[in-house]
Amino acid sequence: MPATNRWRGIFMRRLSQMTIDELYDRKEQLLEELNSDEAKDWIYHEIVGVYEEICRRLSRCSIEERKEHGFEQMKKKLVQYLIHYGTYLKTQLKKDERIAEEAFKKVLKYDHGNPIAHYRLGFLAYKKEEYAAAQCYFEKALEYQKGYSDSEFCLNERQLYYAHLYLANSALFVAEKTYRSLEKFPDYISDQEKPAELSFLHEWLQRNEAILTMQAFTKWTSSGKEYCSKEQCEQVMMDPPKNTVVLYFSDHENVVSYDGREVCLPRDPAEMLCYFLVKTNEARPATKYDMEVFFQPRQNAGILTNTFVQKVRRLREKLRCVQVPALIDSCQFRGETAYYYNGSVDYIVMYRSDYTFLFCDEL
Repeated sequence: MPATNRWRGIFMRRLSQMTIDELYDRKEQLLEELNSDEAKDWIYHEIVGVYEEICRRLSRCSIEERKEHGFEQMKKKLVQYLIHYGTYLKTQLKKDERIAEEAFKKVLKYDHGNPIAHYRLGFLAYKKEEYAAAQCYFEKALEYQKGYSDSEFCLNERQLYYAHLYLANSALFVAEKTYRSLEKFPDYISDQEKPAELSFLHEWLQRNEAILTMQAFTKWTSSGKEYCSKEQCEQVMMDPPKNTVVLYFSDHENVVSYDGREVCLPRDPAEMLCYFLVKTNEARPATKYDMEVFFQPRQNAGILTNTFVQKVRRLREKLRCVQVPALIDSCQFRGETAYYYNGSVDYIVMYRSDYTFLFCDEL
C-alpha cells in the first residue's frame, strides 16, 4: 500500500476514536490550515472525512442533540465540499473524474434530490458513453430542479440548457442503439421505414453534438467572451499569444501559462486569479468581502485582512514562478485593503461553459 494511502487509513481510524468535541476541534484546525494556503495536498480528503464522521455521529443522536450540534449545517457543509472539491479529493492540483463520481454519488446519500450532483453524474456518464445512465441522471436533475430550494446546488441557465441537450442526445443514442438492434429481425421491419428513422436520429444527434462540441468551452479576453471547442482551447495552450497570461480550467488541471512557461494551481487560487482578471480594475478593486467565498469560515471568526493579504501574496508568487509580470496591484478602497488587475498584460481565461465558479456571479 502506498505511504499516502496508508497514512489516510490511519487518519480515518483516528477520527473514529475521537469524541464529537475533538472532531469539531479537528475541523477548525483543518480549516485554518486551508486558509493558510500551506495545506497538505490531500487536505480536502481530510476535511470531508471529518465532516462525514461528524454527520455519522450526529445521525445517531436525538433530535435535540442534532440541533445543538448543528447537524443540518454540518451535512450541508459536507455536501458543499463534495460538490465543489470532489474532483480534488486525491490531490489539490490534479482533477480525478473517478474520485469526482464517487463524491457526487456520496452527495446523493445525504441529499438525494441535489440537482447539480445529478447533472455532474450525468455528464460523467455521457463522457463514458453510458447513455442510459446519463439519460436517467439528466432527467432527475431537471425533475429535482423544479422544487429544490437551495439555489447553491441548482442548475444555472446555461446548465439547464446543456441538461436538455445532453438528455436529448442520451435518449437519441439509446434509441439509435435500439433501432440498430432491430436489424436482427429483418422479417418484421419494412426496408422503406428503417433508413428514414435512422437517418432522422443520426441527423438530430449530429446537430446536437456539434452544438455541445463547439460550445463546450468559454473563452474570456479583455474584449469579451466567445464559445469554443476543447480542441481550440488546446491549440491556444500549444501556441499561446505573446505577452498574454492564459488561465485554462481544463478537464485535468488548472493551468496558468505565460510565454511558454506553465504552473498548476489549486481551485481556489485559480478562481481568485480569474476573478481579478475578469471582474476587477482600478476603479473596481476587490476587497476581502468580495472574495469571502475563497476563505473557509471558522467558528466565531471573520475574514482577517492579513489572511486575505497572504492569499494574494502567494498567488503573486505562483505567477512570478512562470515570470508573469506584476498584474495585480493593491490599493485602499472604502477603508479596506483591495486588489485589482492592472491591465499590464493581456489575458485569456478558458473554462467549460457549464463550470460553476465559487463566486456567485456567472461569467
